[in-house]
Amino acid sequence: MIETKAIEASDLMLATRERRVFSREGWWFELKYDGFRCLVRKSHDRVDLVSRQGKLLNRSFPEIVDAVSAVPGSFVWDTELTVDEPDGRSSFERLQQRARTSVLTRVRAAALKDPARLYVFDMLANGKRDLRPLALGERKVHLRETFENTNRLVYVVGTADAGEWVFEQVKLHDFEGMVAKRSSAPYRAGRTRDWLKIKYEGYSRPAALGFGTARQL
Repeated sequence: MIETKAIEASDLMLATRERRVFSREGWWFELKYDGFRCLVRKSHDRVDLVSRQGKLLNRSFPEIVDAVSAVPGSFVWDTELTVDEPDGRSSFERLQQRARTSVLTRVRAAALKDPARLYVFDMLANGKRDLRPLALGERKVHLRETFENTNRLVYVVGTADAGEWVFEQVKLHDFEGMVAKRSSAPYRAGRTRDWLKIKYEGYSRPAALGFGTARQL
C-alpha cells in the first residue's frame, strides 16, 4: 500500500546515454519528446505536476491540471510535458515561455495560444497499489486502462523489438531521439541501463543534445 503523495521527483527512473542505435527482442522503443520530465500525482481531487527538479508546475499549466483532474481515481504517472507545433514536433522554446508565465491572466492567454500536452509513458501507482515492482509491460497495461487519449493527454505506445525502425521515424520527423526500455525491468529510482536514451545528432535544436543535468531524461 502506498500514498501517491509519497512518490517524489527523486524517485524518477533515469535513462543512461547510449550512442548506438539497436533493435533487440525484449526491449521497448519510444520516441523521445523535447519537453520537461513531469511526475503527475493525483490523489482524489488533488493534482500535482512536479518537475524533475521538484518544482510544482500547476500554476503555469492549468489546462493540464484540468485534464488530469478529469481522469477517475488516484494514481502516479511518469510523463513528458510539451508544447507542440502544428506538425506534432515539440517546441522547447514555447514550453519555456509557458513555464515562466505565472500571472493568472497571462497564463490563460498563454494556454489558449500555446496549449500544453502530456505524453504519458509509465505508471508508478494505481490507487494505493505500488506498481513499481512490476515489469514495464505490466505497468503499461495498467496505464492504458487509466485514460483515453485527448488533445491534452497522450498515451505513449512504443514499439517492441524494432529500435532501428523507430529511430528512422525519429530522423524522418525530426524528434530529439528515442528511449529503449527493457520490457521485463521494474521501475527503480535513479539512473539505470534498463532505460537507454539515443539522441538524434541531426536534431534541429542542438542544445537538446548535450549532457546538461537539467535536460537529461
